Amino acid sequence: MKLLFFLLIAVLTVCSACDNSSNSKKDTPKVDSAVSSTTNQSKGLVDNKTIPDKSLPDTTVTIKFPEISLNINRLVLFEDTITTKDAKADTMYLIAGLGETIEGQLISVNSDNLLNLKLEQRYETSVTIQDEGPHCDLTEWKHYDSEWKPLPKNKNGQFTCLSYTEDEWQKFPDVSIAELKKAVEKHCGERWSNHIKNVKSPTDYPSAVSVSRYFLRITGQQKSSKKEIEKLIVIEILMGC
Repeated sequence: MKLLFFLLIAVLTVCSACDNSSNSKKDTPKVDSAVSSTTNQSKGLVDNKTIPDKSLPDTTVTIKFPEISLNINRLVLFEDTITTKDAKADTMYLIAGLGETIEGQLISVNSDNLLNLKLEQRYETSVTIQDEGPHCDLTEWKHYDSEWKPLPKNKNGQFTCLSYTEDEWQKFPDVSIAELKKAVEKHCGERWSNHIKNVKSPTDYPSAVSVSRYFLRITGQQKSSKKEIEKLIVIEILMGC
């Protein structure tokens, strides 16, 4: 009987703690921002049973301009931090979490005030120098900049972000090894320059090339004034851990 009593007390204590935790989340005030992020736990299939999978967060990032708002599905921002200009600016900057990408993701657009709405995407690559964990990214040096390409629409009116091949990820302007080493020494330091003394190209390990930023461009025409509008979203990608 004593054992049964203590088990009952333990169950009641756990239930009370869960209720308190749930209430505290409900009381959290909402933040009015030009960019917001909401997360719903995704579910995975294991042994024919649907269970929560913490490795697959179903996150929607909402970006609000005065004329238009967009929802980007399944994009996790870096530590829930957002770098933006003023909400009324024409350009917004986001920092994606490690390993995150917009490739293949769906974008929903909400706007009743624009005509001839068009979404386009391009990307930029940069050099990164790796050292089995630590790395130095030359994001302020030279880049390969792809062309703008329009995003296709699905039957539900959502835009689908473009995906790129491994070869496209590794595109980079022709540079000499001397140029590369000089840039690494300037931006990273002498130790990193010595670290690539034997490389033959920017893609020769421990040097590598990969996507460092995605760009989304939204264009359209205001219904009332016929004024052309253009908005830009810059999504910075973390190139290493």
